[in-house]
Amino acid sequence: MPRRIPDKIIALLVLLAAITIAAYVFFSISDPVSYFISASFFFIGIVVSYSIASTAGFDAALMHFKEVIIGSTNIGLTSIKKLSETPPEELSKRTKSSFKFLGIAGEKFLRETLEKVDFFRRNKNPDLVKIMLMDPFSDDLERLSSNKKLQTEYRNKIIATIATLAKLREDGYHFEVRLYPKKPPLRLLIIDDCVTALSVYEADSSGWKNAQLIFDGKNNDDSLAPYFVETFDDLWERGININLDQRSKALSPYLNGAKSNNRDKIGMVHGRFQPFHHEHFEYILHGVANSETCLIGITQPNINCVSECEILPHRGTPEGNPFTFEDRKRMIALSLERWGVPPERYQIIPFEIDNPEVAIPHLKQDHTADIVHYIRLFSNWELYKKELLEQAGMKVIAFQPLHSDFMMKNVTGTLVRELVSSKRNWKDFVPFGTKQVINAAMKRGA
Repeated sequence: MPRRIPDKIIALLVLLAAITIAAYVFFSISDPVSYFISASFFFIGIVVSYSIASTAGFDAALMHFKEVIIGSTNIGLTSIKKLSETPPEELSKRTKSSFKFLGIAGEKFLRETLEKVDFFRRNKNPDLVKIMLMDPFSDDLERLSSNKKLQTEYRNKIIATIATLAKLREDGYHFEVRLYPKKPPLRLLIIDDCVTALSVYEADSSGWKNAQLIFDGKNNDDSLAPYFVETFDDLWERGININLDQRSKALSPYLNGAKSNNRDKIGMVHGRFQPFHHEHFEYILHGVANSETCLIGITQPNINCVSECEILPHRGTPEGNPFTFEDRKRMIALSLERWGVPPERYQIIPFEIDNPEVAIPHLKQDHTADIVHYIRLFSNWELYKKELLEQAGMKVIAFQPLHSDFMMKNVTGTLVRELVSSKRNWKDFVPFGTKQVINAAMKRGA
């Protein structure tokens, strides 16, 4: 005959039930059915667990409960506290060999960590410090808050972090940076591939009130810490490389609506935008931020009659020019509108740079004020265009890395076109307007 459940256990269950009901009333639980079902399973689990252990006696049963409650130590869990009670800058002081961070932003934490902790001041290997932030271009900002103002605040926090990291790298600190194209699934801090601190993001939460779990993998073969290292490494491979200095220069003027008194009267950027992707968006935002009015020139505007290009042959092929002028104009306009750029700050125009003897005189005729062209140097093609514009008496500001002739492209139109045609993930590489245009085209072709 089964042993009767002791009065102490019954009293404990009654107390837990009372607490459950009180919590339901106090916190105004929105889904009472799920709440009480979960509570019931919890209580059933306690009774069943006791029944199984009770054959060894009451003391053994209590020991079993204790092991259930604190058994998390077997998986390396050493702390469950609010993030504010175990701040990441304190944990980072333990760093001896490597550091990995995945989060939305973390500007203050990363600045203080990189500047104050001895490891980072001495480290000369960027591969040992990996930092991944949420992409400020990501549409997943909406998942952080339904409030448009708060979405802008989150975006500004990311931009501020990018600016801080660019300054730190300029000051001689060594690290790698990638952007995660969606809302990060976890906030992860991994020290020496051993100590892991993680918390879960909640919408409209400052984060500091969220619970933070800390795992330690030292001398514990069952610890979960190594699995979170694998998780980070997997997410890192999905991250997007950026030119940190250029991204910072392009986006920093948008912090808190910052205004510049040194804008050029008319600036100009141009490209084929086949299709318009995030690095194009960054380039255009740079032009808008540095001019009172930014001309956005779309080259090869007539895709039914594209001009050949000896320097970059793919520019003159039908396969390299699938989107019409109106398609690309809409991609750009919708993306700028979503970012909050007023339409009076820019004009989108055709610009047939492949026929410079016609395009450049028309440009100078239509816009009598001096135009400042912003050009990024990726290849001899951009050097050729720079020379054409300067020979026509136009001012050109060219961007290139400090230690090489050309910048590197991390995202290309060719890549995005291949992803779209093969129905693989292309949406992580393009802004809102491009998604809208391509999705509409796919529906028409379905």
